[in-house]
Amino acid sequence: MSDWSAGYVTEVGYAHGYYRELAPQNLALAASAKGVLAPGLDGAPLRVLELGCGQGYSANLIAAANPHVDYTAIDFNPGHVASARALAEEARTSNVHFSEASFAEFAEDCGRGEFDLVTLHGVWTWVSAENRAQIIRIAREKLRPGGLFYLSYNCHPGWAASVPIHRLFTDVAAGAPQEPVDFRIDQFFKVFKLLRDIGARGLEANPGVVERFLQMEDLPRNCLAHEFLNANWTIFHSADVARDLAEAKLNFVASAHIADQLDPLNLTDRQQHLLNQVRDPVRKELFRDLITNQSFRRDIFIKGDVRPCPRSEERWLDLRFALTARAADIPLQVKGMLAEAALTPETYGVLLERLDRGPETVRELIAEPKLQALGLANLRQHLLVLVAQKNCQIALPAGDEETRKSRTDAFNHAVMARARDGSDYGFLASPTTGGGIAVDRIGQLALTALRDGSPDPFGFVWNVLKDEASSRPEGPAGTLEASKGKLANFMTKTLPVLQKLKVS
Repeated sequence: MSDWSAGYVTEVGYAHGYYRELAPQNLALAASAKGVLAPGLDGAPLRVLELGCGQGYSANLIAAANPHVDYTAIDFNPGHVASARALAEEARTSNVHFSEASFAEFAEDCGRGEFDLVTLHGVWTWVSAENRAQIIRIAREKLRPGGLFYLSYNCHPGWAASVPIHRLFTDVAAGAPQEPVDFRIDQFFKVFKLLRDIGARGLEANPGVVERFLQMEDLPRNCLAHEFLNANWTIFHSADVARDLAEAKLNFVASAHIADQLDPLNLTDRQQHLLNQVRDPVRKELFRDLITNQSFRRDIFIKGDVRPCPRSEERWLDLRFALTARAADIPLQVKGMLAEAALTPETYGVLLERLDRGPETVRELIAEPKLQALGLANLRQHLLVLVAQKNCQIALPAGDEETRKSRTDAFNHAVMARARDGSDYGFLASPTTGGGIAVDRIGQLALTALRDGSPDPFGFVWNVLKDEASSRPEGPAGTLEASKGKLANFMTKTLPVLQKLKVS
């Protein structure tokens, strides 16, 4: 392993993932749901810093969809930075800046100025204590007062029982350091299954953990490598993270995962009553983790005091929301950690019908006679439930949408061109939401055909896939049928939504 790696996996690249929590408007919405005023909702200029950006796909997508954002992203892996810069060049995205730097090197750079947001995903658990100290230093010195800090990490108690299996994973992999990563990971699963088959009581006592690792076997090997093969892998108590970040004058605001904020979906009445007696927000989160057996946290902190925003509900009137699925395909139910709850057709049905026409502001929605009786507070809660359901997103102000569209078109064309060569990035940029919309490779190829005026989108898709299909176990016929079904679903269900979100 190279000296510069600091124990982090560099043999395989990080996934080209899009992480919706990194989008400024999504973080601002999560903070606003707690009554805290945060930058990112009104389309005003922002400076964003992402630490440990990996392949930079989220950074590229967010920058393309938000030309008002000056986006700086750093990663210590030169391969990642080169890949990220190449996509930015192809997409002609000028407001994203990728730097190859360690956290220590960036902390020493005094010429970067202050940032409104500092974000990191998939970093905190997987780096050393020394690197975490440098991240805290960056937050202390480069995040402006009132700015937001976002991080995600594996936490107690949900990951606690998996720690011995993680150790087994790393030890088995370390036993054959000269072998490729794929081979070492396969060896772990062989040993893991053997231990299960002979009745290892450490596994029998934790059936949920066994199921988790068996499901992981089908994940891409580069994802597993970056999750388990780093020298550093630390599971945290949320209170300890909050204590460490307090050194940078950061205070906990909320979970960036809106579903975590909806207590009736996650907690019994008695559990809610207990939490309501806990006044300290950090201790409350520690209780919440134990009650819900939380394993992964997505935390938002603010630089300075957490102060309620004056007229916070009124500020919601100008917020704009958009569906990311057809109303007809959205179930009138939402699932939390505790249970699945039915959504009232009389109100949710009307709300979905209105949003199905296209994005609307809360002010426009509450003017609907059938929704007026809800009142602003209840309408706000309805919208948060739809966001938690992942069928609705906060949208950017409509004013500059056409300008944003020219930028997202360039980005999406660059991504779709790569889909022809076999890449599957999985998300395209929307100028409406300012974030990513899930579109698989079949959908991207179909969009390419439609953009180019092809009279036969299926024929276009099939011509791209046919050479690959012949080498697959199911053969060309099986692949043809699967592709036909995916394409039909895309044309019927996904394409109309993409058109409303101006992705196509």
